[in-house]
Amino acid sequence: MTLPRLHFTSLSEDAVCGDIVQTYRLAAERLGYPTAYAPATVDPDAVNLLFFFWNIPWKNFASLHPNCIVVNLEPMVEGTHAWNANYLDLLPRCYLWEYSKTNFQRHRELGYQNADCVPLGWEPDAARILPWSEVLPEEARDIDVCFFGSLTQRRIDIIDALRSRGLRVEVTSSGFWSLEKREATMRRTKVMLNLHNWEDSRVVETPRLSTLLRHRKAVVCELYPDSEVDPAFRDAVVGVPYDQLVDAVVALVADAPRRVQLEREGLDKINATVAPPDIGPALGRYFAWRAQQPDRVPPVVMPRVTVCLTLDGTRDDWLQDLRDWTTQADVALELVVAAAGLPATAEDEARAIAPNLRWIALPMACDRATLRNLALAQATEDHVVFAVAGDRALPGRVQRQAALLAACPDLDIVGCWSETPTGPLKYAQRHDEIVAEALSSEPLQLSACLIRRRFLERTGVRHDPEFSVHDDLQMLCRCIVAGARFAVIPQVLHRPAPVEPPADLPHAASLAMRARRAVLRHLLPRSRVADIDLIAQLYAHLWPPQRDFAEQLLRTVAHACIAPTGTRRIDAEMLTRALRTEALRLLQVFFRANLADKPWLESLFETPEVAAFLGPAANQLPVRPFRD
Repeated sequence: MTLPRLHFTSLSEDAVCGDIVQTYRLAAERLGYPTAYAPATVDPDAVNLLFFFWNIPWKNFASLHPNCIVVNLEPMVEGTHAWNANYLDLLPRCYLWEYSKTNFQRHRELGYQNADCVPLGWEPDAARILPWSEVLPEEARDIDVCFFGSLTQRRIDIIDALRSRGLRVEVTSSGFWSLEKREATMRRTKVMLNLHNWEDSRVVETPRLSTLLRHRKAVVCELYPDSEVDPAFRDAVVGVPYDQLVDAVVALVADAPRRVQLEREGLDKINATVAPPDIGPALGRYFAWRAQQPDRVPPVVMPRVTVCLTLDGTRDDWLQDLRDWTTQADVALELVVAAAGLPATAEDEARAIAPNLRWIALPMACDRATLRNLALAQATEDHVVFAVAGDRALPGRVQRQAALLAACPDLDIVGCWSETPTGPLKYAQRHDEIVAEALSSEPLQLSACLIRRRFLERTGVRHDPEFSVHDDLQMLCRCIVAGARFAVIPQVLHRPAPVEPPADLPHAASLAMRARRAVLRHLLPRSRVADIDLIAQLYAHLWPPQRDFAEQLLRTVAHACIAPTGTRRIDAEMLTRALRTEALRLLQVFFRANLADKPWLESLFETPEVAAFLGPAANQLPVRPFRD
């Protein structure tokens, strides 16, 4: 199979950020993709990967979409240069590669629709590494401290403080240095400085760190336990909080042996442990998404669909459900009705609307799961819909879903966005993210889906009568565990009926937790059963009011997300983000109940696994750790 051509381009100066682009390009090239790199140039005949396009209007990209990927390498913090109207409008519309787990965690706030977390990593061949023969001796280094980058007030304050301590400091006071100027200045410098441009950012500037370590420099870096950075970078630099930067720089300038050690070991630590960006799975998800776009999915001629409709006598407008389904155009519909407790005249009323329907009548009350299984047993067509009484399939829904199933034989289930009184429910469009959302409070609605009947026959997946509530969630989770492949059409084609809250909330929560436990066991196959059972407690109705319980649960979740688990069933960061969101809910409850406090939260960050798990959500925690 011939792989598509990838064109890499950037609006940043090649001398400043060319190594970042080359890091991703080389990763693609090593996977066998034909690649090209040309600054400030797009190729309409290739898939374009766009770097540093943070002030270009969406209209300039519309003609390329969906044949382009925007790569974000900016901390998305209010006040930064990337926090502008053009970029904030672009990010929700494009297909995005996000370098920061912190940004990725805030995907809903930032409006991301199709985003992958693809960190920069480390690629030795992306740019020149300074040979040891070119490292200047101590006596030739006439600059104490150097910083290059934009100058915000918090950076200026540190630079002024260093100068007041008598150090000679060089900075890029206007514009960027040329590559030659930057290299020459770094060679003459004893200590390089790396710090955030904005107070609210905890995303460490790894692109700058990579450049500094390539030039074999001793670095003082602003670091906190909740900073987002690969552990190897922590070991390669002197890392301290903002208020300790000046003292740390002064001490390192005076400590030549320590500087030599950092210069000799820093790059080796990165080379030994930090991998190039893992773009293979991300490219796979992108191309699968692109193949599902409307302009690539031709309509199919009269797809054959069975609608399984269950009636229990609790609704007076059930005949309207039949009328609505018969209006679906360009589809050969088979209506199977499983009814319990309806009067004897009900079948005649139904056949007056749909003469060819299949009618299954039970004289006594029956649960919906059993009725659905009875209806499914009578289904004969290629695809199945499990309709909910009162739901409305909007025009064209079934035709669009069937067309996507026909165009993508690897798919088993296709959903769509739903219309609600508070606005559209915009479910994720890609398999990995759909599965992760099954663990959230708003999973894909089963009644909004078209399911390939062959998948149900092959796997034997059926509804579970024990689920008196949340039977839709149970069926969705069973399909996930059975290996179903999902997609969602990004258009509102479904209007769900209002849902009454369960009468027995604890029982309903227990059933929902049971369904999600099965998914967790499937997604974390190497975790112990006891750990899965504890992680599932994230979805409990009530929690034991003990801080020890919360701590054990958080540590267990963090370990499950960090520990190697072999081949993941979905993208690791999407799963981690879903579990992190539930962990935030747990922390909010414990803080509101005064069962947790800031010192306790900060103590959790002393464990690297917990710090890596909670760090990307630092701005969303009940209290911000490591601040006065």
